[in-house]
Amino acid sequence: MLLVVALLAGGAAAYGWWNYQQVQRTTLDLAASAPQEPQNFLVIGSDSREDLSADDPNAAVFTGDGSPPGRRSDSMAIVRVDPTQDRISMLSIPRDLYVPIAPGGEQDRINAAFSASTQSLIDTIQANLQIPVNHYVEVDFSGFQDLINTIGGVPIYFDRPVRDRNSGLTVDTSGCRVLDGYQGLAFARSRRLEWSDGTEWIDDPSHDIGRMRRQQELTRAAMVKLRSLGLSSVTKVTGLVDAAVDNVTIDDQLGVRDLLGLAGHFAEFDPGQMQTYSLPVTPFTTSGGAAVELLDAAAAQPMLDVFRGVTTPVVTTTTIPPARPRDVTVTILNGTGTPGEARRVSWVLSGGGFGLGEIADAPEQPERTTVAHAPGGRQMGDLVASWLGPAPELVEDAALAPGQVRILLGPEFNYIDDPSNGDGTTTTTTQEAAPGATPAGPPMVTTTTFPGGWSPSAPPSGVTCS
Repeated sequence: MLLVVALLAGGAAAYGWWNYQQVQRTTLDLAASAPQEPQNFLVIGSDSREDLSADDPNAAVFTGDGSPPGRRSDSMAIVRVDPTQDRISMLSIPRDLYVPIAPGGEQDRINAAFSASTQSLIDTIQANLQIPVNHYVEVDFSGFQDLINTIGGVPIYFDRPVRDRNSGLTVDTSGCRVLDGYQGLAFARSRRLEWSDGTEWIDDPSHDIGRMRRQQELTRAAMVKLRSLGLSSVTKVTGLVDAAVDNVTIDDQLGVRDLLGLAGHFAEFDPGQMQTYSLPVTPFTTSGGAAVELLDAAAAQPMLDVFRGVTTPVVTTTTIPPARPRDVTVTILNGTGTPGEARRVSWVLSGGGFGLGEIADAPEQPERTTVAHAPGGRQMGDLVASWLGPAPELVEDAALAPGQVRILLGPEFNYIDDPSNGDGTTTTTTQEAAPGATPAGPPMVTTTTFPGGWSPSAPPSGVTCS
């Protein structure tokens, strides 16, 4: 988010030149770039608690029992600024990405590189992702809150109540909500989010992956708010600079002229045109039992090429990771006329990583097999449908909660199989369970308005959040 402030409020540096010179600098070995060429900024949200006051009524959320000392990266992103194409692109990097850490090459979470040193993190990113890092920006907890408060908060539309008792996020009702510094930070840090369906609180299992997506949405909303300010208020301008002085670190090669040039170029940039990406990863458990993420190199290649400067994205829409079985909860209704078919399907899907909901007989026999998904959940519906043969009808059902898919098995249903097998044969023989028993597999989960975790939705027609 700080880079957004630097770009769209860069004019503040001209007025607050002296204060700008007081911003903390760090000397780093960075990839060279010219001011008007595309540049990659490594933007870090640090979870350092050193500047949090014990007198702060909200301090317990950040400094209570179990809070780690020192600093770690609470968010990590590469922001590519391309003045030649009037384009800003943002790539979120999971903190649990498991890679060789520079300079020694030992395997660990990428967050361990940041704990070692800033230079270690930069070298690790460049070595593993082949993305040049031209500049560095880091903002700590206090700075993040101050920046949000200075611009008057960030408006977000919530389609339901949400909370995170670990980060302190509390949104009791649906509708527009202006997040102040404390709630904005709690939103950005949330990795144990729950949302309410009106009767109970439901866990969102996306954790860091979902948090990255929500951080991207918060950044976009902050850009909209900054643009609406017009940067005409001296109080706002100097306030942004003051907020940065004690809580922000930048590389010593990032000069005020660089910021002024970028700010002038992007003064009218439409935040809706910012391209956002999340690195595709797969879950992995180390020999020591640690849950980490491995890079899906083949799937990541096209987006990494954008930040390497090899390709330029043709469209300016948000890139969404593909749906995964663990993101989906499947209800299965048997309308085939053959007893036990719903249970047979559940064994295969649970073995494939899907969560399971209700397994029952359909109230009546349908004409054909259908797969129903929640609004915005087409990718999840497509994923489930790909396991069934012959191909079912895909429908949207507004009564389904986000992340839920319902299979209604019809009389023509023939087989259930992992589509990656590619041979058209059923895998049910490998799934053993006693008749009537609950199949082994992942616990039931309910997730997301999109693959990768719950995220704020656009306001309904006629509603404007400001």
